[in-house]
Amino acid sequence: MNPKIINLKATYDSYRNTDVKNLYEHYIKKREKALLDSIVAATAINGIFFTDYIDFKQITPEMEEAFHTSFPNLSLTDLTSMDSAQLDGIISNWKGKLFELNVRDKLNAGEVVGDIHLEEGQYAIVSDNLTQPGWDLQILNADGTVAQEIQAKATDSLSYINEAFEKYPDIDIISTSEVADLNGSLLNSDISNEDLTESLIGPVHSLYDTPIENFLEEVFPALPVLIITATEGRKCIMGRQSAMQGLQSGVKRGTRSAASMGAGAILAWLDFGIFSIGGTFALNYGWSRYEDSKEAADILNKKSVELKKLALKY
Repeated sequence: MNPKIINLKATYDSYRNTDVKNLYEHYIKKREKALLDSIVAATAINGIFFTDYIDFKQITPEMEEAFHTSFPNLSLTDLTSMDSAQLDGIISNWKGKLFELNVRDKLNAGEVVGDIHLEEGQYAIVSDNLTQPGWDLQILNADGTVAQEIQAKATDSLSYINEAFEKYPDIDIISTSEVADLNGSLLNSDISNEDLTESLIGPVHSLYDTPIENFLEEVFPALPVLIITATEGRKCIMGRQSAMQGLQSGVKRGTRSAASMGAGAILAWLDFGIFSIGGTFALNYGWSRYEDSKEAADILNKKSVELKKLALKY
């Protein structure tokens, strides 16, 4: 066989095998990097929108009324900036007012609550004064005169109930079901203190964080920048790329992450829930794979041209 042909074939095979191997390894590393960036971007969206949040779907109109009555200078969104101890205090007062509203609404709906039933024309109201002494609810006659005053105690503490009896001996006390049977003078509302507490904790459950969780939530929004900087910087330190190459790659990765997180944020604001996390991941990963595939195709085309020139040379 012609030595030139043998030399051409050997050169071609060596050139092809080396480049294909390098391209494959490069493509695999690009895919791993795309997967990492996509996971980090999705994690950041989860940390921003789905760690400390209030589930407003669980908040009933009655719960909202109780909150604004108890805390006229606060909004529900203010709870996201509170620590666990502050939230416990909010829940305690909120629960007490919600109990009063529950009793009021049941009575006004014609139900019997703690042996109390409204007569014709009567209606129940709660005090709109946060420091109202003595009574929490009043039953009024049709002409507006007071028929009965009631204290409402949402608690499982009998000592708290006994203190109220000593302080206001002439006012009836209606309590949550946990302590009603412990004192024969109490009116049993058949409303559970535990159920009231759970109904209020449910919408704000994610706000109760450990110190570690609070730290991670501070880090999550900056996580893409930290990861991109660390990985590109490591390659520069190891001499696998120049500082300019690292900067260009970092900017490209950062742009993809920012755009995908922006799209995820829009989905979150539109109340798409966890789909915003999936959308962030899919956009980042899909965009990365498209660019990497295009880059690989360009490299193959370039190598094909080089091989053709090599063949013509021989």
